[in-house]
Amino acid sequence: MHRPGEDYDRIDRLARNILIDYGITRFPLDMFDLCKKMGFIVVPYSSYEKNEEALQLLLKKSKDGFYFPACNGMPPQIIYNDKYGDHLTPARIQSTLGHEIKHILEEDTTDEEDDLCDHFARYLRCPIPIVIHLGLSTEMELISYFQISSTQAQITLSSVWNRTCTYGNQIFPDEKELLETFIDTSSNK
Repeated sequence: MHRPGEDYDRIDRLARNILIDYGITRFPLDMFDLCKKMGFIVVPYSSYEKNEEALQLLLKKSKDGFYFPACNGMPPQIIYNDKYGDHLTPARIQSTLGHEIKHILEEDTTDEEDDLCDHFARYLRCPIPIVIHLGLSTEMELISYFQISSTQAQITLSSVWNRTCTYGNQIFPDEKELLETFIDTSSNK
């Protein structure tokens, strides 16, 4: 589903704010660690493997994962597929967690926002200003540095290419804080 640019800009800001607010300056980003910092409970499908009926219901609901919003004093929960299916890779699992974080933060009640959730997860794990700053320009460089999937790397490179064709390597004002934080910590290694 195509969305106006404003929605994607808003999602980019949300991702940048999370990276800044939670002090994320190193990549690849560990989504399990981020979920912990955000106070979210993360539960793997495999924790239900002794209950075949429950496991089948989980897999029927989603082959990747889903979330439960905060309720009755319980924090939000992300239930994710950790081993059931040939489609799973570490990058896919990490992206699933990012996808569900967006659903939780924006209190989505349907899957109509899934394209924005995928965009959010991709940007959170591989921020375009950092890609531009580092001069990464190949799929393998992105996969290696950010530990993202080939598909995510291809989409990110397309976004970077479109942006640099229009704006060059310009970093926009609302991206500078993220980049400055990243530069400060990466130079102190």
